[in-house]
Amino acid sequence: MARGNPSSEELGQRLYELALRQGSWTMGEAAVSLGVAEEEVGEALDGLERVGLMRPAPRTPSGYAVVAPEAALSGLLAQEDRQLTRYQEQMAHTREAIVSVMQDYLVPRSSPTRTLAVEALPTTEHEESFLDKAAALARREVWLMYGAPTPSAASLDEMLLRCLGMLSSGVAVRALFLHQQACDRVVSGHVRELADAGAQVRLATHLPQRMLIIDWDLALVPVDPENSARGVWAVHGTALVPSLRAVYDHCWVAAAGVDAAADVSSQRLSAVEEAVIRMLAAGVKDETIARRVGISSRTLSRLISTLLDRLGVQTRFQAAIEMSRRGWLDAAPGTDALSHEGAA
Repeated sequence: MARGNPSSEELGQRLYELALRQGSWTMGEAAVSLGVAEEEVGEALDGLERVGLMRPAPRTPSGYAVVAPEAALSGLLAQEDRQLTRYQEQMAHTREAIVSVMQDYLVPRSSPTRTLAVEALPTTEHEESFLDKAAALARREVWLMYGAPTPSAASLDEMLLRCLGMLSSGVAVRALFLHQQACDRVVSGHVRELADAGAQVRLATHLPQRMLIIDWDLALVPVDPENSARGVWAVHGTALVPSLRAVYDHCWVAAAGVDAAADVSSQRLSAVEEAVIRMLAAGVKDETIARRVGISSRTLSRLISTLLDRLGVQTRFQAAIEMSRRGWLDAAPGTDALSHEGAA
């Protein structure tokens, strides 16, 4: 039994040692052996998975398999290499944007041209201050997209107040949420208030990222869709915003109205299950699927295991084939919305 309350690092180390010794174990058994609650074991598993010392293994009692430290270290180094590559690509895109801005402002004023300017908002405080000013400038419409992760309750409240103010001024508001987010009490209340105030609200099975679009000349998009702490870009002008509107409109058409979404639980497959299996069949990585549907990697692993058992198959691809054979995926909305972005 544990003495005192171990730190998260100590608990992770003890759980890793237990998994090495026992081989086969469950979360309940680990909790009893370590003298902690199952929730703490789950948090320790998340920490070990983040550093690569555990990997999802749906066929094991615990749902996880131990990874050797050497292999985990190699994986972390490879991840760092990928992040560096993404950063270099982002820098290249930023340079291209700067060149475009220079070209826009250097052309003669007499010739018509589309404008583009990109402004960095590195912190939440910068973003909130910018949004307060931008909301006052909205003239016709505002489109919101709440991709994963779910915003904080404070952030949702602030945006709700802005939306209510814009709606009262005659500005049309659209809002897209994930189905998984709508299960949250705070988000569901936010959805109801928006809908009651006259906003159009829909729920999607997966969304590419967070996004806010005001009219045809202003948009906010994340610097890194997988890491909201890196801030957002404020995109000004008419050169890029129409393309972002097209992306949003595509997601909007594939989403379900709030009333229609209320019956999702009665279907043979839930909207989230259907989205997951389609992305698996398309070769999308697990981490990308989890982000798009707004669940943790551990929850995704369990969902996949449950789907495989439910269908009586052993592989993810077999699951897609079996559900297609049963007609569960026929004529489902949003089929063409899948892409191979994030595929292995």
